[in-house]
Amino acid sequence: MAPGNRIIGALSADVFGQRSSWNRLVTTYPQLANVPGAAQSPNRTLMELSGTSVAAPVVAGAAALLLQVNPGLTPPLVKAILQYTAQPLPRANLLEQGVGELNIEGAVRLAAALRTDIGPALAAGRLRAGDPLLASGQRLPLPQSTVNGQSFNWGRLVVAGGNHLLSGDTLFTRFQPIYDPTLNWTRQLVLRNTVLYWPLTTVPRSIVEVRVSNQNLITGGVVWIDGRLAQSVLAGGLFLPTSTWADQAATGSGFVLSEGFVLSEGFVLSEGFVLSEGFVLSEGFVLSEGFVLSEGFVLSEGFVLSESVRDPASLADPSLTGEP
Repeated sequence: MAPGNRIIGALSADVFGQRSSWNRLVTTYPQLANVPGAAQSPNRTLMELSGTSVAAPVVAGAAALLLQVNPGLTPPLVKAILQYTAQPLPRANLLEQGVGELNIEGAVRLAAALRTDIGPALAAGRLRAGDPLLASGQRLPLPQSTVNGQSFNWGRLVVAGGNHLLSGDTLFTRFQPIYDPTLNWTRQLVLRNTVLYWPLTTVPRSIVEVRVSNQNLITGGVVWIDGRLAQSVLAGGLFLPTSTWADQAATGSGFVLSEGFVLSEGFVLSEGFVLSEGFVLSEGFVLSEGFVLSEGFVLSEGFVLSESVRDPASLADPSLTGEP
């Protein structure tokens, strides 16, 4: 989230700055030029505007600053840095503010701590999952910023796969495959895109996307904040304040992934998603060490959910199969 409510900025006009040359938006809606205290003399005009039209350029400018301090960042890595360093605002949930408000000061410091050859090394095939990301002699900065005299902690949350919250130092000390801009991971679908160019030119002709069958997405050591996602959603997880999730990240709550997220045989979480606490997802949920429910039920033998439905009669009941 970025500032976009009643932002005051320069009102564009021609070189003479006369009212007749003011931009079309203000000409159509003159109330936008009613800025308290503004004399609106030629070449000293101001306007007030709200919306994504003023918020989006702030984020674009932040991305430009990150690339200025570290030109080796990939687009997904820029996004992850902006998310991780964001400031969660009180009482607003994930649907209202995402992971928080843009924090350019913290984002620039984190970007500066990373090696500057990430993009070129990845393109050349020299960067693998789990390879070091920190620049020589660098350490991760303290996850705190002070802006205009106000100090606050970073949210330390990164969204992955469309519905997972990740955290932990490993996100930026080790290369995560999700930082590869050719990968597109949404829930259980992972696509890889390839840009095709016109012969003997650098002009793109088309982009081809194919489904990936085997791919490591997240390495071990990353913290899975929203672990047991189905349970958190049922408990209203999406509507919890983002600061609640950030508090979990700050205290290290969540599952430390020992193997990471792995795409196997075309399905994410199919084979190879192993949590260090002994919670394995394979063809559904397999709880190898039992699972204690908050209502007092104890599953001592484990609990297996099959992804297939073998009873034809049950196909008519969507409550048995879940979403298609």
